[in-house]
Amino acid sequence: MERNEFIKSLGLGVALVCTGSCFSGCGKKSDSPEPNKPGGGPVPPGTGVNVDLNTQILAVGASIVVSGILFIRIASGNTTSSFAATQATCPHQGGSLAFIEANNYIQCSLHSSRYTTAGAILAQPNDGGTTSALKTYPLTISGNTLTATA
Repeated sequence: MERNEFIKSLGLGVALVCTGSCFSGCGKKSDSPEPNKPGGGPVPPGTGVNVDLNTQILAVGASIVVSGILFIRIASGNTTSSFAATQATCPHQGGSLAFIEANNYIQCSLHSSRYTTAGAILAQPNDGGTTSALKTYPLTISGNTLTATA
């Protein structure tokens, strides 16, 4: 084998090895880790998550994230209609959600998707992507404990 042929065959072998490594490094979307989930991540179905109404979300417009659920006080009084509970992460790309009291909507920290307190979409992400409605949780009150059930 001549030197020229040897160098060509060696180069082809290296190119094949590099190409294979690149393809194996590329995974499906489901292979990538989920973004950090504020408030502890998803709640197992049937699990109740509690908020103490004596110490948490006291004022109208106040909100708190507990175990992956965003609790919001939307009115005065201690009835279930005075509160809303939605998932705490954006369905678009997992950004944290916050209640914007001045505008009465929930907004994503990553791409500014906006939602009603009932979970409906008000604005799609500003990155050109699309989002889906927020998951909402049924609420119950027992004494001074507000419970959202996943």
